[in-house]
Order: sequence, then structure tokens, then C-alpha cells
Amino acid sequence: METQPKSSNANIRAIALYALLAAAFALLVLSLGNPDERADRVIAVIFIILNSFWIPAVYLIGAFGLGRVVRKWVAQLQTRWIIELATGLTITLTLTHALGVLGLLNPITAWMITGLGCLSLLQDRATYTPSIAQSIRRIRVSVPGIAFVLGCVLVVLMSCVPPGISWDSEYGSYDALSYHLELPREWLEAGRIFPSEHNVYSFLPSYIEAAYLHFAHLAGVKPTMPSGLSDMLANEARVAMSTHLFSALLLIISSLAIGALTKRIIELSLPNANPKAPALCAQALMMCTPWLTLVGSLSYNETGVLLLGIGALAVALEQSINPNTRSMLAAFIVAGACSCKPTAIFLLAPAVGVVLLSTTPLRQWLKPIALGLFVGFITLSPWLIRNQVATGSIVFPQGASVFGVAHWTQAQHDVYQAAHHFQGSVAQRLSMLVIPDRAGTDHASTYRGFTNMQWALTPWLGFIGCVVLLLNKKTRTLGQIATLSIALPIVGWLALTHLQSRFLIPIAPPLILAGTIALAVIPNLQLQRTIIAILTSWACLWTAFVVSIQLKSDPFATLVFGTNIYTGEINPEIAPWTSTLNTILEPNETVYLLGDATAFYVRSPLIVNTVYDRWLIQDAIEAHPHTPSKWSASLLDAGVDVVVIGMSEINRFDQSGWLPETIDTNELREWIKSLPEPIYIWNLPQSTEPIRAAYRLRNP
Repeated sequence: METQPKSSNANIRAIALYALLAAAFALLVLSLGNPDERADRVIAVIFIILNSFWIPAVYLIGAFGLGRVVRKWVAQLQTRWIIELATGLTITLTLTHALGVLGLLNPITAWMITGLGCLSLLQDRATYTPSIAQSIRRIRVSVPGIAFVLGCVLVVLMSCVPPGISWDSEYGSYDALSYHLELPREWLEAGRIFPSEHNVYSFLPSYIEAAYLHFAHLAGVKPTMPSGLSDMLANEARVAMSTHLFSALLLIISSLAIGALTKRIIELSLPNANPKAPALCAQALMMCTPWLTLVGSLSYNETGVLLLGIGALAVALEQSINPNTRSMLAAFIVAGACSCKPTAIFLLAPAVGVVLLSTTPLRQWLKPIALGLFVGFITLSPWLIRNQVATGSIVFPQGASVFGVAHWTQAQHDVYQAAHHFQGSVAQRLSMLVIPDRAGTDHASTYRGFTNMQWALTPWLGFIGCVVLLLNKKTRTLGQIATLSIALPIVGWLALTHLQSRFLIPIAPPLILAGTIALAVIPNLQLQRTIIAILTSWACLWTAFVVSIQLKSDPFATLVFGTNIYTGEINPEIAPWTSTLNTILEPNETVYLLGDATAFYVRSPLIVNTVYDRWLIQDAIEAHPHTPSKWSASLLDAGVDVVVIGMSEINRFDQSGWLPETIDTNELREWIKSLPEPIYIWNLPQSTEPIRAAYRLRNP
């Protein structure tokens, strides 16, 4: 009778200590760069969480509830919550996308989907309440536990930084502002999800971006504010900030899931080993790998792939489920991951396939493979049908040689393929995985593979883990599975991508699993705990260091200002170009961004395109070849009032060989000379040419 109170007291002390450490660490991190702003930053973080956190939380609760449909197959499994959440998230993403394409996604249908899931989970609360309570009672203070908590603090704090300049390797959140957030903004204004010919990335499945539109409808926002800004920026950017917190939540849940999966695999493969410490180590490494912290704090789609990937691996592992059912369920979840980011087809699916086939007798392979392929294709079909209807090319912008060029020219396809595939030899590709590219011009292009500092020790621990598992007779089969699960996706990365380090993120779960399961092989528990303590401490400190050096050691410089610093609501000295642009535009003026594609903060009406799509100015050039003085008239006829010319971007595209054939930078400069005096110029010190300049073509 006296054991329980002692255990309870230890539990309370552990929770209290973790809370104190988290609060102290948050204060320390928020002091970076400008300690005088610490109090204001704390208030800003609290406000953002209170204002925006409920949206992704309710969305995920609803997804969890919808995952109950697989309960009869997973009811007795320790990892059932992972499988149910992964299934429910795939169902929710699929329904959101389908309703959006049909033009039926609105506040009523969004709440119907999410509300049904929430009610389902509420009805089923008795199933999970005891497990949650038991898990909480088991909380104890440990070094990996501290690393996990501090990693959570880092990702949540970084997710409170408004979309824009977070993380040096992301070029000013270029991807987020040009399509991860810009597409939901355009869909909200258009009233449906559909590809746009001015943004090639809208032809990707974009299920995470569809979830952001779902968030907007949960919050009941309108398409635009009276100012022309997206209503996703209303109410202190409630919806825009919720997308960051969604990524943070997905990463935290993925970390808990990888810990539970590590524990499950060790119990199945090494019944005499103690799985607790390796499981905690896996949790901490998932939270304290800088690349994962990065994608967990931005409006990116990788965290969806991470969680669904772990869910699919959890399904593939369980031999108690009928092989056919297991294959179909795993394929459904993998297809959901591919609908978040298509590269999961070759960076995640092979790993799940290896685990699935290795746990299925060879004589039974044919039917599960056929059923899995069928379910995967059916799950992906809404995206494929959407693309076929929009372009006549089912996987546009891929497969032009088979399915046709659609609305692009062959030259556009050639440029796109060259930009998204590495052109070097096999030897050069292999070297890019583990050797820095000395020809690179910045950290992101120099350190493309696992040498990127944002990978830390995670891949190397995974590789060592594979070797350890292969050398141990008891775990040799497990080592072979782990090695294949890592090697096959790497081959896909080498063969099918432009070898950017971030594209390797779907391989993180197999790497972490291999490394931490290998730690369970160590027979001396004290040595095992010591190694885990050193690994997780170093991982946490390294992640904190990487965060601390962002934005010239002031990663929270824009936290207090919020998104207002980008929109023109406030205009401090450090205001980005979009803020100034919004303030100089007259009401209802149409602005054309020439060169720049990061349009999320620019108010409507707006004309913009990515570098790969057709540029509006090409119409003027083709109508008046080699006569730049006449181009302005063509733009005026197209409805352009103000043109913002981003010469630094245009020069970058020119150097990369990405400019359309009809655009000549020398002729562009001639045209610029014919324009009226610029209404605003954005310059860098000692720059010989403006970064960008705004010109009014039509008198207001």
C-alpha cells in the first residue's frame, strides 16, 4: 500500500522538474539576440499558442477519432494509437482534398469531418484514458527525457516565429511563401482546390496544404480582408500561425510514436533486453535532430510524411494482422504520405515494403503485393484524376515523354527536370551523400547529404546501428531489414532527386530505429544508459546551438512583430520588402511580381508565377520581339498597374539556366530604363544593382 504514494510522489516531482526546466530553457532561448525583448517574446509566444494552437489540435483529435475504423484489427496492439492516428489522418487529408476539389469544402463541411472524429474519440475515451493515465504515472526524470522536453521547447518556440525568414538554409522560407502557404491562400480566394497554371507546385498532391485550407474553414475566415490581404492573416495571423504549430504537433507526436515503435520492435526481437532506455533515446533523437526541428517549425509537409511513415512501419511490423489486411492498410497510409509529399513514393514506400515482405512468408507475397498496389493507386487516384482533368497529363509536371507536355513547352519541361535532378555521374552522386560539395556557394548547396550540420549524429548512429545488428547473430535478420530499409530510399534519393539534404528526412525514422535498437544489444545496462545519456545530451545541445546561430544569432528577431512586419500593418526599420510594397500600393492596384514568387504577404489583386511557369512578360516580348520600349503597353493591356522587378532573383535564375528562352536579361535592363522613375527601390549596401524595384505603369 505504501509503494503507490512513493511512485505518485516521484511522478509529480518528475513532471514539476520537467516543467521548471522547460520554462527556464524557454526564457534562456528567448533571450538570444536581444535579452531586452525577453518579456515581450514570452508574451508573444503565449498569445500565439492561445490564439492558434486549438486549430491543429482539434484537427488531429478529429483525425484520431476517424482512425477508429481500423480498431478491430489493431485493438490488442501496443502501437494501436499510432496506427489509428495514421489511418485517421490519411482519411481526413483525403476527405479534405476531395471536398476541396469539388468546391464543397467550407466551414460546415470542415467541421462535419473534424467534429465527427472528435465525437467518435469522445465516445471512445474510456479506451485511451487508462493508457494515458498509466503513461503519465510512469514519467520519471532521465537525461533522454530532459532532452526530449527541451527539444519540444525548441520546436514550439521556433514555430511561433512568423513565416518569413526563419532558418538560414531555407532562403527566407521561400517554399512556404511561394506555395505551402500561397496555395491555400489562392484556394480560399477561389473557393476550391485546383491546380493553377502560374504555380507548378499546385499540380503536386498538396494534401498538407489542403489541411491548411481546412484550418482556415475551421477558424471561419473569409477569402480576403478589406485591405486585400489574405484572411489567413486576420486575427493576428491565427490561421497562418496554426500551420507552424501543426508541424510542431506532428513532430512531437512522431517522436512519441518512434519511441513506442522502438519499444515494440525490441520486445519482439530481443525479448531479454530492456527496451525503456532505447525507446526514450529514440524519442529524444527525433526531437533533437535539427533538420526535424526545422521542418517541425515551418509550414512544410515533411512532418506529415514522418508521422504517416512511422504509422505504416508499425502496421507492417505486426504479424498478428492478416498479411492481406496488413498490406492494404500499410499501402493506404503510405499513399497518404505520398499525397503529402510525392517523394515518399521512393523515400518511404521501399522501407515499408521491406518490413512488410520480411514479415510475410514468401509463398504468400503475391496477393498482399497486388492488394497493396491496388489500394495505394486508389488512394492516390483523386490527385491523379485532378491532374488529368486540369492538364491531360496525369502526373504533370513529371512524365512528359509518356503523358505529354500539357500546357508547358518541351523547353519548360527540360528546365524543370534539370533543376530537380542532379546531373553528375554515379560516383559524384555517391560523394554528395557523404562528402561536402566544395563548389557550393552556401551551406545548403555545399552540404547536400548527411554532411549537413542539421543532420547532426542521427544518420551516423543509424549506419553504426545497422553494422551492430548485422554482426550480432541474434539480430542479423533485423539488421538486414534495417539496412535494406535505409539503403533502398537512399538509392532513390541518389537517382531521382537534386540531392538536397532535406529530401532525406523520410529516412530519419529507419535511421533512428536502427541506431536505438542496436543500443539494446549492449548487455551492460549501465554502459547502455551512459551511452544514451551522452548521445541525447549532445543531440539536444547541438540542436540548441543550430537554433542559436540562425539569423545572425537572433532567431526570434521578428517574433514580437508577428506577421504584421511582412504585411505593412507596422513598418519598422527592419521591415521586409512585402511590407513596404503593401504600403505604397494604391487601393485596387494590380501588382505584377516579375522574378519574385514569394507572394503570400502581398495583397490582392496580384499576378505572380514561379520561374518554371509561363511569365506574363513573355506575352509582351513575343508580341514585340527585341522592342523593350513597347512591353509596358502590353502589360497595361493585361491589367498591370504596378510591376515589381526582382533583379537579384532574375539574375539567379539566369545563372542557373532556368530563365525562359524568350527572356534576355540585357533586354530586360533596356526595358527598365524605359520605365518611369521607380516608386521604391530595395537595395543592399554597396550593391551595383537594386535587389528589386517597383514601377507604376498606370497613374492611380
